[in-house]
Amino acid sequence: MEKQTFTAEQIRQEVLGRLNQRAPVPGEHSETSVPLPIAHLPDAEERNWDMKHEGQDPRTGYVRRVIDEARRDFLLSDSAERDEILGDSFAHG
Repeated sequence: MEKQTFTAEQIRQEVLGRLNQRAPVPGEHSETSVPLPIAHLPDAEERNWDMKHEGQDPRTGYVRRVIDEARRDFLLSDSAERDEILGDSFAHG
């Protein structure tokens, strides 16, 4: 299956949607937040982004699995840096 190319915000929304849709207990992840993906050079599995979701929350392992699944399904578009810069300008504006 060919990977779809999404912007950073689209990937974040997709991960959040998957967390909410597939939560082991309905509504369990409704308040989980995930950061924008961070671009990196393609690795051996052709993944070009990752998200740093850390914390003491016992659901962290589940969130990590959902992120890893999304990394297999989506490529981060070249506009990711532009998205990040725009996001920072809105956050600090």
